[in-house]
Amino acid sequence: MNAMIYDRGHQGSGIIMAKFRHFVASVGLLAGLGAPLGAQDNSAPPAPPPPVPMERAVPTWSHDRSGLTLPGTLAGFQRTGSKQFDQDGYNIGINFRDNASGSWADLFIYRAAPASVAVWGDRAAAGMFANPMLGEVDLATIKVARFTPPNGAGDNSGLRIVTPVKNDLSASGLAIYLHDGWLVKLRMSSRTMDVAAMEARMSEFVAALTLPAATQPAPPFAEIANCAAPMKPGKKAKMIELDMTSTIIFGGLLGVELGKQDDEAPAQAAAPEVPFCRDPASVPQYGIYRRGDAVEGYLIAFGDTGTSLTVAPYDLGPLMKPSRGFTVRQSDGVTEQVYPPFAALPSPEQAMGLPGKVGVVFSAGLMPGGKGPTINVQAE
Repeated sequence: MNAMIYDRGHQGSGIIMAKFRHFVASVGLLAGLGAPLGAQDNSAPPAPPPPVPMERAVPTWSHDRSGLTLPGTLAGFQRTGSKQFDQDGYNIGINFRDNASGSWADLFIYRAAPASVAVWGDRAAAGMFANPMLGEVDLATIKVARFTPPNGAGDNSGLRIVTPVKNDLSASGLAIYLHDGWLVKLRMSSRTMDVAAMEARMSEFVAALTLPAATQPAPPFAEIANCAAPMKPGKKAKMIELDMTSTIIFGGLLGVELGKQDDEAPAQAAAPEVPFCRDPASVPQYGIYRRGDAVEGYLIAFGDTGTSLTVAPYDLGPLMKPSRGFTVRQSDGVTEQVYPPFAALPSPEQAMGLPGKVGVVFSAGLMPGGKGPTINVQAE
């Protein structure tokens, strides 16, 4: 097997589902996490642009947007190249190889929505344990630990998972943490290292990563538990038809809300968040999460792409009729798009049926200097 960033593919056979459900039911998040390198599911809503061609390694590699810099050799691994998964440089992968030990590593740095190690670590867990490349995994042998990332990113805010493998590989592992809104993810596999050696090598690799000092340290990692009860299925929700005037009002209020979120971001970052729980309807291709076991909204996280759909209620009072409804927002941490609202809580299947089939009514860039708010009015 060559060192590479794996294509982000769909894995959904009955055997895979059985392994995934056994993992979730038996051990939960802290019993083992991980993901195929760069694993992403084809059911994710956006169709990603083709990767920028791989660049040859240079003595020092740098990523201007995040400030990450990498030498040609890191923790005994030789850097072999990099790929850009988007057009604007917010989703990057870098390849490393150690021929002497038959090992390879892939480092990813990207934006995600939500910026949560808990959510995307959980998705990585689902991907890893549903991946047939690992073969049979003894859950009792998986090593899981919190760790403190370098550059002041937050005490015990990172998550590391290493598992022995019983096939062509000897061990495989994942480390993931958050640095000022950037998800940093390391995947490592080896034909010769045992679990202890890989744990040490991954720790050495992560400790050597150089980023600007974090300005907003992430909170300690906390696992995601199963929700106490599944969401109750309801009737199919009806989409609200917006005319030109209501579209402008709706989009304008969304723009105001987005501006308030920017102004309140520092305070929100410091405030403790209501933890997510994992809905039983989650599958390897996507996870469904709810804040504090709430039933009036949810998040769908796709693969480990960093892309999600958020469904939440709103109340506009006398500004628009009907004044209440539910929004469906799609975000990858770089841009946000909002679909026409629903009169009642839409099912996850309804929400996932929107991307690529229904036009958005509002979009905006989330990064400094990004695209400004746009209201899309349909011709009447």
